[in-house]
Amino acid sequence: KEEKRAARFKIWSQEQQDLVQAAARAYSERLISALTAEKIERADAELQPVLKKMYNLFLVSLLQENLGCYLTNGLISKGGAASLREDFNRLVAEIAPDALALAEGFGITEEMLSAPIARDWELYNSYDNAGEMERYEDIVRS
Repeated sequence: KEEKRAARFKIWSQEQQDLVQAAARAYSERLISALTAEKIERADAELQPVLKKMYNLFLVSLLQENLGCYLTNGLISKGGAASLREDFNRLVAEIAPDALALAEGFGITEEMLSAPIARDWELYNSYDNAGEMERYEDIVRS
């Protein structure tokens, strides 16, 4: 009996680790999705449109992250896969005007927004900074 348990453990933890982690991640994403949809339905009617857009952006992002698996297994067409980028860009453009209000509404503090990339992402990415700001003026907003 102990040998069988050890064999199952080896398969579970060593040989099928990627599948186990993928299943766990998929399950957690499903729970997050279901709870988010439920909360949106209970939200104030005036907030629902932007919350639905954010939710759809989350779902499109999940599809993009796992696109290879979906295409390989015939779960999404090539045309459907190609339209994901357009959907993503459209949702970002629609949400962008409300970004500051959303940040405030979700309790994102000024300190969180003070990360250099949060203030001026174009400047942050204008040179190879290896994730670090090299010049003081890059972190101080004028």
